[in-house]
Parts: sequence; structure tokens; C-alpha cells
Amino acid sequence: MGAWGYGPFENDAALDCVADLADADPGAVKSGLLGAMREATGSEDYLENPEADAAVAAAVLVAARLGADPGSGSAEALLASHPFEADGELRLEALRVFDRVTDPRENEWHDLWTDAGALEKVLELLAPYRTVLAAH
Repeated sequence: MGAWGYGPFENDAALDCVADLADADPGAVKSGLLGAMREATGSEDYLENPEADAAVAAAVLVAARLGADPGSGSAEALLASHPFEADGELRLEALRVFDRVTDPRENEWHDLWTDAGALEKVLELLAPYRTVLAAH
């Protein structure tokens, strides 16, 4: 059985994203983050849940680099071992991720959380990260 929960690192795709970044050369973290986020933001086609989950995890990592609490031991370990600058490109892409996953059109992530009656709870958990990104 896979990981499942409301938080941004409580699902298999997010955990895989963090693990992939942790296994990468520290200099490749920025491109890995951008790649994960652009899987969600790079198209208006139907957004599958695993891609959305990984993109949200990457966006939260960017917000965490700016001071938000990642709320995950594996994310904290990645941030400690793989320094990267949360530059303008990463911040804007992370904000685009939040815009994309909260748009109900062509979006499995949104559909699944809505069907589970938990969309409001999940968005509440993500709000602090979005706020940190928007403030920088």
C-alpha cells in the first residue's frame, strides 16, 4: 500500500520526488525542481495526480528554502544536504504550480481531493507555502 495523506509529502509521488532530488548531484537540484514543477505547469492538458503531487512537493521545497516549515524529515534532510537558491525562476514556477493545482479544469489532483471532501483541508495546508512564495 502506498503513502497517502493530506500534507504535501504524504504521498508516493512526493516522496519519490524528494528521493530523486536527494540522490541527484547537489548542483542538479534546481533543474530537478523545475522539471517536476513544469510537469504540472507546462501544459493545459489533463493534469494527472502523480505529476501534480510531485510538482506540489517541489513547490513546497522552494517555499521551505525561503523559510516555510517543510513539515517532513526527508524534505528537511534534502534542504540541509542540497543547497540551492530559491531564485525568481523557482519562486515563479512554484507559484504557477499552486495556480495549476487549484484550477479545477482538466485536473485529476483537484478532482480527487474534491471527491474525497478534503480539498479545503489540503488547500489550507498549502496556503502558508503559497504565502511565503508570494511574499518574496
